[in-house]
Amino acid sequence: MSEDSSKKHSKPIPNSVLDLLISDIFKKNGVNENKIKEKLSDEQKKRIKDMVDDLSSQVDTLIDSNKKDKQ
Repeated sequence: MSEDSSKKHSKPIPNSVLDLLISDIFKKNGVNENKIKEKLSDEQKKRIKDMVDDLSSQVDTLIDSNKKDKQ
């Protein structure tokens, strides 16, 4: 991704938009969120949570880096 395009996409996507997109994808593919949640083991839930935490950390680092570059 070029520097110009990364600057264009530096604004975070609101959670409500992400929730809508994910729900729409699930609906199109016949996935029921509640049934999936019930079938996940505690280990799978922990791994998903760890993955989300890691991705959040990477996004925060990227945002901080972009802010420093702009200063």
